[in-house]
Amino acid sequence: MKKLNKLQINPERIMKSDELITLKGGYGWVRCFSDWGVECGSAEVDSCSDAEAACRRECGSSYMYPICINWP
Repeated sequence: MKKLNKLQINPERIMKSDELITLKGGYGWVRCFSDWGVECGSAEVDSCSDAEAACRRECGSSYMYPICINWP
């Protein structure tokens, strides 16, 4: 355990990344659309910056653009 003046940090009580995301309001979703405007997939993502990679995984080469939804 580290001591910073009067503050003590217990490493067993530090929150994990998933716990912090849940506390913030959960994960967001991305909806992926093809160049014809047809939805070709959706995925749960940590942030909107992960949307392009998620859409490429979901739709392959037909993916054209993502729309991020459900952000807290």
